[in-house]
Amino acid sequence: MSMVQRGSQRARTMITRARENKRPEDSVVSLVVKYLLFAMNFLCWLIGGVMVGTGIWAYIEKNKYYHVQIQHIYDVFFDLSIIFLVLGLTIWILGFAGCLGALRENICLLKFYYIIIFIILFLELTVCIMAFLFRSKTKEIVTGGLNKNLISRYDKEDPDVKDFIDFIQENIECCGVTEEGYLDWNTNKYYNCTEKNRSALKCMVPHSCCINQFTISEGTTNLFCSGQVLDLSNSAAKKQIHTIGCIDKMLILGKENLPFMGGIVLAVIFPQLLAVYLARKLESQIRDQMGL
Repeated sequence: MSMVQRGSQRARTMITRARENKRPEDSVVSLVVKYLLFAMNFLCWLIGGVMVGTGIWAYIEKNKYYHVQIQHIYDVFFDLSIIFLVLGLTIWILGFAGCLGALRENICLLKFYYIIIFIILFLELTVCIMAFLFRSKTKEIVTGGLNKNLISRYDKEDPDVKDFIDFIQENIECCGVTEEGYLDWNTNKYYNCTEKNRSALKCMVPHSCCINQFTISEGTTNLFCSGQVLDLSNSAAKKQIHTIGCIDKMLILGKENLPFMGGIVLAVIFPQLLAVYLARKLESQIRDQMGL
């Protein structure tokens, strides 16, 4: 064996021994990055598990009394049990991948983790940008879809939709969905003001539209507090109910509270950006340590 070959073999042996005898303090993997990523995802993993459990429990309990068949996307959007289940499962899977990937320094899991989060972040930003650039069209699509699939389904057969609409109308003081506002309730089979309607709620709107729901006694909701407002003009109806549509009211509130809305956007985006940064940083450190 030549001197060059012997020297090369000796160098490889020394490198191998150095790697085997490497002390923990010589590691290029930052413990701060590693355990910060682990802690973030362990928390997400727990939250995701709780959400999955809550979603399953809520779905089972709901279907004991009501069975709402899923026919289109709006049935999913306004079924809180399904939303909790889907979001919880997504958070649980990502939390598990990030948690185990950081703890075991697994490059494949880390790569899966930050790629999925990056895709989610990209989709969120794309939707926001497209909604901003095509505001009129977006508003038209959203209001049309909600009016068709929410107002007409406000009844005892779908309590989730009913509770959701009441919550929105009460808390942001609106009524209906579109620019027509309270008149949207003419499309509901119980409230419409047509001759064919034999319901006791004819020509009314839900109690959640009323300025004062407690017209009988404090703490007792009067389901008939709106009177016959669908037969009244907008100016006359304003004395009893909130007449503006909920989409328009949300847009007004958004413009009036831009700093708050910006804070919400940052609160959603920043953790995702931090997670991607930490995962990529840890992956890079692991590769450096492995000599890849």
